[in-house]
Amino acid sequence: MKAFLTIIFSSVLIFMTGIQFVVGQDSLGTVTISYVLDRTKTIASNQFGIWIEDEGGRYIKTLFATRFAAEGGFRKRPQTLPEWVEKSGWENATQEEIDAVSGATPQSGTVTVVWDLTDRAGKPVPPGTYVYKIEGIIYWENRVLWEGRIDVGGAEETTSMADAIYYPPEATEGVVITTRDGKKQNLGSVLIEQVKATYMPPR
Repeated sequence: MKAFLTIIFSSVLIFMTGIQFVVGQDSLGTVTISYVLDRTKTIASNQFGIWIEDEGGRYIKTLFATRFAAEGGFRKRPQTLPEWVEKSGWENATQEEIDAVSGATPQSGTVTVVWDLTDRAGKPVPPGTYVYKIEGIIYWENRVLWEGRIDVGGAEETTSMADAIYYPPEATEGVVITTRDGKKQNLGSVLIEQVKATYMPPR
C-alpha cells in the first residue's frame, strides 16, 4: 500500500511540474508602449492605430485603433491609416476584434498600451525581435509612422526608442490650415511624439 501511494504521489508531482513548466514557457512577460499625444482641434485628424509585426514584417496583432478607423472610417475617408489597414487586413476584421481594440482618441499627454505577447488569435508568440508601429493622421493626408524594435523573451528589462517618418516630409510642420482669406495658419501639432517600448520579463 505504501509503495502504491508513493507511485501516485510521484505521478501527481510530475503532472504538476509539467503544468508549471508549460505555463512558465508560455509566459514571456509584457511590452508597454508609451507615447505623447497632442490632440488637434480640427477635422480629419486624431486618428491612429498601434500594432505589432514580426521582424520579417508579418502582421501579429493590433493593440489599439481609434474608433472611427476601427469601425470602418477608412472606407469613408481613404486617407485614414492606409498602412495599418493594409497590414492588418482590417477590412476583414471580426466584430470581436473591432470591439477588443477600438476606443475614443485619448486626451493629450503621455499614453500607454500593453502588449501581452500574444498574436491575433490570442496565442503566445515565441521569443525574438518584434516591430511596434504607430500610424497617425495629423491632418487629412498628412500622417506619421513611428516604428521601433524590441526583443522579448530575455531575462532582463529592455527599452527601445522608435523613429518617425512623415508623409509628406513637410508634415513635420504639424497641422497647417488655410484660412478663409487664403492665408496659411500653423496649428503646430504633429499628433504623436516620444514613442518607446519597454519589455518586462515575467516575475
